[in-house]
Amino acid sequence: METDDINTILHDKNLPLDDSSFYTEAFTLACLERRKHFLREADNFKRTCVEEYEELSRRLDITKIQESCAVRNVLRTRRLANLLINDSGELNLAVLPKLIELLKQSLYSIGPNRQYDAKRQEHLLQVVTLLHESKDLQRALKVIDKPVSHKYAEQIIRDTLHIAANVPLTDAHTRRAVLSAWMCLLRQNVGSCFATAPAIIIHDEQPIMFFKDISELLSTGRLKRTYGGIEYSVPLSSSWGAGDLKKPFILYLGEEFEQSRLWLSPGLEAAFLAVGLLDPDAEFEANLNKVKSLLLELLSSFPKKQSHAIITSEEIIRKVLLKQLGITEHDVEDFINRPRGMIQGGLMMQVIPAGSALKSKGKGELSATFLSQFLIACNAFKALADNALLKAWEFTVASFAETKSQFTRWNLYASLGLGPEEAGGIGANIYEIIKNKVEFFNQRVQEVQYEYEIVYSQLKTMETRLRSASSEQEAQWIKMEYQSKRNEFSTLEDMRNDVHYKAQRFANLFNELIEQYDLLFPKYFQEVYDADMHDVTAGPYDDSPAGFRLLYKYGRSNTSQWTHIRTPNEFIEDLATFFTATETEIVSTPSFEGMQSELSDIITSIVTHVRTKEFLETAFHRMAVAHQMPIIKDPLEHLDKIEKKPWAYTSGGTMGTLVSCYYRREQKPTEVSKWVESPIELLVFLVDSLKQMPPKLMEPYLTDPKKSMLIHSPTHAFLLKPGTKCFKKAWQTDAFTYTWVRDNIAAPQQKMIDTLWLDEEMMHFLIEHLAQFVSADFRHYFKKVFNNIYGNMRPPEFRDYLLNGMQKERGLRQAGGGILSADDIDSALYSLLPLFPRSSLRDTLKQLYKAIPSIDTNFRKRLTSLYDSIVVTYSMQSIISAKTLQDIAKALIALATEKTSFEVDYHAIISHTAQKMGLAMPAPIIFADSNWVKEEFGLVVNPGSGRFELWRIDPTGSLGAPMSNWEQWVNGSRPDIPWGIYTRPYEYA
Repeated sequence: METDDINTILHDKNLPLDDSSFYTEAFTLACLERRKHFLREADNFKRTCVEEYEELSRRLDITKIQESCAVRNVLRTRRLANLLINDSGELNLAVLPKLIELLKQSLYSIGPNRQYDAKRQEHLLQVVTLLHESKDLQRALKVIDKPVSHKYAEQIIRDTLHIAANVPLTDAHTRRAVLSAWMCLLRQNVGSCFATAPAIIIHDEQPIMFFKDISELLSTGRLKRTYGGIEYSVPLSSSWGAGDLKKPFILYLGEEFEQSRLWLSPGLEAAFLAVGLLDPDAEFEANLNKVKSLLLELLSSFPKKQSHAIITSEEIIRKVLLKQLGITEHDVEDFINRPRGMIQGGLMMQVIPAGSALKSKGKGELSATFLSQFLIACNAFKALADNALLKAWEFTVASFAETKSQFTRWNLYASLGLGPEEAGGIGANIYEIIKNKVEFFNQRVQEVQYEYEIVYSQLKTMETRLRSASSEQEAQWIKMEYQSKRNEFSTLEDMRNDVHYKAQRFANLFNELIEQYDLLFPKYFQEVYDADMHDVTAGPYDDSPAGFRLLYKYGRSNTSQWTHIRTPNEFIEDLATFFTATETEIVSTPSFEGMQSELSDIITSIVTHVRTKEFLETAFHRMAVAHQMPIIKDPLEHLDKIEKKPWAYTSGGTMGTLVSCYYRREQKPTEVSKWVESPIELLVFLVDSLKQMPPKLMEPYLTDPKKSMLIHSPTHAFLLKPGTKCFKKAWQTDAFTYTWVRDNIAAPQQKMIDTLWLDEEMMHFLIEHLAQFVSADFRHYFKKVFNNIYGNMRPPEFRDYLLNGMQKERGLRQAGGGILSADDIDSALYSLLPLFPRSSLRDTLKQLYKAIPSIDTNFRKRLTSLYDSIVVTYSMQSIISAKTLQDIAKALIALATEKTSFEVDYHAIISHTAQKMGLAMPAPIIFADSNWVKEEFGLVVNPGSGRFELWRIDPTGSLGAPMSNWEQWVNGSRPDIPWGIYTRPYEYA
């Protein structure tokens, strides 16, 4: 691209060089040139490797509902899987060497927010390289076949590859889905950290194990592990998660709706397209306008005076579909509360009716249509950023976290009330029946015994008369009468013994019957992880408790026929079905021989009892007592307030249990744990723990920075990365750990911050920047309050000045606190500081480029020449931030080379170089992968507070924010819950 063309475009857009959009527009120009270059490129592999999905990514970054890095990863891996496996299901081995080279040449994109793509691209390259080198992995992929008689597994394959329902599923489709699942980076998006952390290790470092799991899941619908003489089996997860459907964001209802450009969301477009609300053949702009009109219709349902609402994509999809069908939430709820058979019979409609067709449908039929279409729309939304098969496998593995060998440890057991003393429970009902039976038989024994004794007395009298009979004839009559009484006596004796035997049998029946049900319940019920349970709301960086749900197995081994229990009615019906279905099995037990009639009466009574309101209400009370939760009055009227239900409950999820079960270990994994009183003590604990490990165990981490160990905070399980550069230095040194950390990490960072001063111009620049994060309702007053700022301040003083000012000004406070949090200010200071005059930008850029080894003299001259030849226009600001400096440096490289991706990671190189030169905040010590979509965990000196703190940061260490909501876990205030490291990696390998 000629310099004149660049100038013309930038001039037309009126885009200053130091504008925040300059980098984005420069990258767009480079993408356009790249696209022209590859317009006639016939090599689909090359086109896929260099594809930036630029327009789609911009829409994602504007709407901020789904992460663009995740979407690019899903699209690229799906495309490559389709290209690598032909329609016969054969892997194209010949193309793998070329693909490896293509990936290496375009491994790192230089575009905005593409630093988060680096680990995804590196993982993709690693997968293709392993596939090329390993015959075992090639064979493992080749033996995978399509699911048989498992509709849900088939649907997961379709959702993974976007295959239409009318296309027959083949082995080729299945292998493509599996390959794309392996290529795609696994990230956590619900409260499943206890499973995600070990699942990432399996997926990334143990691919043979991953393939075995997938093969077993698709062929049998379950995963099995046997150890300690007990088999543990978990079914294929019925959900692949909510993705970003439940991610809350602000929906502006007034004039700001236009500024939000929410209708640009690719996820919402995909959802509405999937259910026929958009025309797949229409122009791009026409469909976006249709999305906008659907959203505007939705806005009309909110009160006119309301300026905004907190909403989720799931709620938007739900409200739009309800509006299109002309039904309400109440109609759908009524339909769901129908018996299960009626609901399943109605879930057949796949198209939203319109016009007269809509009017001719009943509420029930429209509700069935809604449920079907809502599922389709949500899956289309999720599939944009998530690999369905990969997430389904992750959530299946998660069920191993709650494996229990004894039924008495189940959540269900607590609700049934099988003890005789638990009022309203099944045990009390059985006990009462048996007690009545025993009393009846005891009474009957007494009655028969009384008759028996009378007849016995009569027999003795007859024996006396017989001996004193006066004639043969009299003796003959007495003998006949005696024989009759003797028969009566024998009958009464047998009757007495039989009744006595039954009384004894019934006295022991309760325990025997409960033991039989203990054995039968696990055959008919199972508690599994449910990724769709969101009963407890948590912050974006708090791990919400994991949800586990009861499913009914009907006594069958085919997992596709199992059903999840989601409502009180389903719970009652499945319990009643269980007791009815197991009656034959119970009465045929040898120990119950001869008691068929009585057992039938007991089971009938149980079925009648579980259908009563008393049983269900007391079940909630028993749950509350078992889990030490408050008892809710009238629980059936307040189900939304009850966290622990008989059919669904939340739990922290135990990573140790999962690791032990998955890897067939009878013992929990070896763990080193400690509660910490400060972030620096946390770092010392981590370093000392690694120092104490055998050198042989640490060798792999010296050569592979991506290799992981399992670690957990008090609330979150994640991945320790001993091989990261600075962290590796810490545990390799022989120096006293605390001293080394203080002198080599904390002190240099604090020293750098101490040298920073902010003059008036710099502070005004920062205030202008921070105002962007303030709600429009408060923005003007925020600027007015802080415009009159004078003198010089250090960053911590400036931060305190803002916080104190917002605390004092009533007009800058809102419900829940100030309009700008300390974390927002700290995050901005970290990415923007140090600031320098715009006049020194050219020289600073030259110094930055000169310090980068991969930019030789000729390339540096090209970059400087490009900078000089661009008609430079600037914004009104005379200050340049550290972030803007790096953005401009990357933008010029993209423009000068007309390339968007490189063999080297310019995001990391430019950031690390700037950090070393003092042109950015000092590099953090990154020690862990958070499991979350983008962030790592690191320790930095906060420029706003001057303290050494735990932060979540981007992979380059340029952007970040304090983990202030974890303050209690690093300040010593909670010694009851420690941090822990699983220090023997071979136990989970």
